[in-house]
Amino acid sequence: MNIQKKVKKSIIKRLISKIRRRRVQKPEFVPHIVPQKSPHPEDKAKEATENGTFTSTREATHQEDRYNLPARYADNRIVLLPRDPWWLHTYWDISEAKINEIISFIPVYERENLHWILRMYDVTGIKNFHGNNANSFFDIDIQYEANNWYINVNKPECAWCVEIGLKNPAGKFFAVARSNIITTPPFGISSIIDEEWALPDEEYYKVLGVYDLGKSSLERKQRFEEILKHQISSPLASWGVSSLSSERVKVQDKFFLEVWTELILYGRTEHDACVTVERQPIRLRSDGTFSLRYALPVGDYTFEVAATSKNKKHTLTKTPVVKRFDT
Repeated sequence: MNIQKKVKKSIIKRLISKIRRRRVQKPEFVPHIVPQKSPHPEDKAKEATENGTFTSTREATHQEDRYNLPARYADNRIVLLPRDPWWLHTYWDISEAKINEIISFIPVYERENLHWILRMYDVTGIKNFHGNNANSFFDIDIQYEANNWYINVNKPECAWCVEIGLKNPAGKFFAVARSNIITTPPFGISSIIDEEWALPDEEYYKVLGVYDLGKSSLERKQRFEEILKHQISSPLASWGVSSLSSERVKVQDKFFLEVWTELILYGRTEHDACVTVERQPIRLRSDGTFSLRYALPVGDYTFEVAATSKNKKHTLTKTPVVKRFDT
């Protein structure tokens, strides 16, 4: 009897053990959920990513072709940017409505033969420029459709502003838009030296390609500045710049060529001296240098330049003579 009881208990234990193992291994029921498609076309790309399938961007976003960048924004503005110590770049975007508005304010008898120009203002040292208080200005004939222009000012460390507008043969100017004010950067090697990254002079100029044995640091620096100025101002680096001295060639119903020239008068004296050009006082920079820019039509011209010392004891006069003629 005892043996039979032991056998029964053993069988019962085995059955219980099997039942327990089956309960542990039985997987939990997980309902199969099918994702519902969104009724909105713009959500298809998101659904495809979530479902693990991918389609091309063009198939996923059907509305992308509806949005194209406009060729022009017609925001009626002109922007001025410095390119280097001697050159500026400007671009503009003027609406037809703005142009028509400006023309409507011009008397009918002054509208004939209007042409587009850029008027460059030297506003160095002027705090509140309002269009009539510039140190000087000069005009550049432009092709309005170009939408941008490169301008040679040849004045490092000077402040500039430009207006785009219409000018009639009588010389009257009608401004359409005025730019921001910028300052041309200084020319030459910076006087600020970072000791952490400083190189010996010989290594520095060797890297720049102006290393010559036997020459002083000052001579090498001057040589480098000459190379730099030549490279920046050369035609290869001007990127198709246009200014008063550039040639204007058009292909229209009639072929023609117009050429303009200009003159730059510059010099140096004591920083506290009084300088006049053609008996008109001019402003000196902090180092005593000055420069003036003139349109140069055909003819003979003299420029009387006089400098008087601060104590009025010394006066020097020089008179450059320039002649321009066409051949």
